[in-house]
Amino acid sequence: MTKIIAALLFGYLLVALEAIVPGGVLGLLGFVCLLASAYFAHLEYGGLAIPLIVFLVGGFGGVIIVFLQFRWLSGSKFGKNMFVHATSGKNIGPKNLNHLVGKTGIAETDHHPEGLIKIGNKSYDSYCDSGFIPKGAGLKITRIDSFRLIVKPL
Repeated sequence: MTKIIAALLFGYLLVALEAIVPGGVLGLLGFVCLLASAYFAHLEYGGLAIPLIVFLVGGFGGVIIVFLQFRWLSGSKFGKNMFVHATSGKNIGPKNLNHLVGKTGIAETDHHPEGLIKIGNKSYDSYCDSGFIPKGAGLKITRIDSFRLIVKPL
């Protein structure tokens, strides 16, 4: 019985850490611990009923832990740094951007190769084919690609 509980608790710990350390490896190891607890239940009690109950209850417990953890994280100071709560507030301008082709602007952010360009008092998403452009550099709009402006340095 101790092995079953230990495997479940260790699996719960790994699942809880998965929310903090993303990548899927810890969650997968938590699932392996859940399978191990069902295997230990089979070794100790035999049959299929008890291992199945251990697996289902353990899986339900893991889902509850993830739900409670994300609910707690979204309200905590630590969690607020992990989740996106708002947009940048930048105005991407109208959907028809064709009138901007040929105009010039200033790089509002570094382009790596994507960034923001400021034209007048509005900011637009932009992309530079030539790669890196530092913040504050002059840019010319060469064409439109979906909702972003393709720019080149002046």
